[in-house]
Amino acid sequence: MTDSFDGIIGQTAAISALRNAVPAPLPAYLFVGPSGCGARTTATRFAAELLAAATEDPERHRRLTLAEEHPDFVLFERNGPSLSVDQAKEIVRVAMTSPYESNKKVIFVEDVHLAFASAPMILKVLEEPPPSTHFVLTAEEIPVEIATIASRCTRVDFESISSKELTDQLVASGLQQERAAVIASAANGSIDRAMLLASDETSFDRWNAWTELHSVLDGSGNSAAASADKLLTMIDAATTPLQLRHERERDDLEERAERFGERGLGRRNLEDRHKRELRRLRTDELLMGMTAVGTAISAGITNGSIDASSGSRSLASVTSAAGDLRRNGNERLLLQRLFVNLKI
Repeated sequence: MTDSFDGIIGQTAAISALRNAVPAPLPAYLFVGPSGCGARTTATRFAAELLAAATEDPERHRRLTLAEEHPDFVLFERNGPSLSVDQAKEIVRVAMTSPYESNKKVIFVEDVHLAFASAPMILKVLEEPPPSTHFVLTAEEIPVEIATIASRCTRVDFESISSKELTDQLVASGLQQERAAVIASAANGSIDRAMLLASDETSFDRWNAWTELHSVLDGSGNSAAASADKLLTMIDAATTPLQLRHERERDDLEERAERFGERGLGRRNLEDRHKRELRRLRTDELLMGMTAVGTAISAGITNGSIDASSGSRSLASVTSAAGDLRRNGNERLLLQRLFVNLKI
């Protein structure tokens, strides 16, 4: 059977459960797993199958959902360090509206483990959802603040995707083993990220720039600032292909709207999606950098070129910086602070 789930690796049990759920879905699902495990991709594909089921043109519903352009697929991402109360109010409002084109509506809420102040409002709509509304939530963990939300959902667990699984997938796509292994490490367990890096000829240059920080960092503010600026400039350049694709999508949108008048393909929705994609790309690039730096430090500890005690403190600093990046910290200041303290 060919469906939207094809191509997702490392999540056999989760995909099997979701395929079985499509004909008679429950009101709410909670995908729980580490960052990069594929929960976001799977959530979008699950939504595509739900919206396509029992419709006259299932392929159109799949296509629009996978492009995040379906009027009955509504995605909520946090705009800051947590899901806000205003976002929760909008979730409740949208949940109460009727579907436009499908026979159901799917609301996808990312990072619900960060729904602190907004959790009570989200819980209320989960307790009494309209029959045509289905929720898909993702979380990296289940803190006490969302324990009641979790109890109202059907939980689907996701595992970390191993480097070997990613490497095998990349080799199968035509990459050489050595390059595939490096990309698998850089992708932090994300198959989508891995495939993007595999198609980017400059990704090795960026990886090497991070791993070679030891040759330029000397503990001074000047070297830290210069290194941060250099790496952020490389990241800016890495977004160019995505921005070009966004331009083509805007042109295609205008053409389709003029020719067919398809509903749900508004420019505002497209611009919102483009902003999300650019933000995710920058975060992924910075997290790749953290992985590269961590790999270099670990290698230095192993071969004796880095003192084990100072190396361990540096690894802790890298881990802390990666967490700050996920909370939308100031990129330049965060990198400068990290680089001043690194001992590599």
